[in-house]
Amino acid sequence: MAAVFAGFVVGYGIALVAAPLGAIALVRSNSRSGIAQRVAPQGTNIVALSVVVHFAAVMLFTAMGLVLGMVLAGLDGRRPQGGLGSPNLLYTVIVAAVACIIALPAAAVPPLRRPAAVGALVFIAGFGWALPWLARLGG
Repeated sequence: MAAVFAGFVVGYGIALVAAPLGAIALVRSNSRSGIAQRVAPQGTNIVALSVVVHFAAVMLFTAMGLVLGMVLAGLDGRRPQGGLGSPNLLYTVIVAAVACIIALPAAAVPPLRRPAAVGALVFIAGFGWALPWLARLGG
């Protein structure tokens, strides 16, 4: 149960950071992207947009944290060997693989390469390393 709650906490923490950055990036890309113009037309209040993006980020990242917390809880009983700075090596490898699968399609679009790489690293650091350590502290 500690791993599931730790996943929720880590997901909420990532959402707190990602939501305002996502809203600012969306407003800044408004002049270059047709999708951004449809989502946030010129003159959109960044605070209002940040509230909407924050709600979506909280739902997405906390749900992802809950699922990854359940994965960690299932793997802890079977293979709790540490490695790569994590108390559970297999879990960290699974999270790194999921992050790579999510970030790899962005490698085809040059302007998205750096944000996707940073996002994947934050995902791995938060869910791959912080979540197991937080679960260990709570359990």
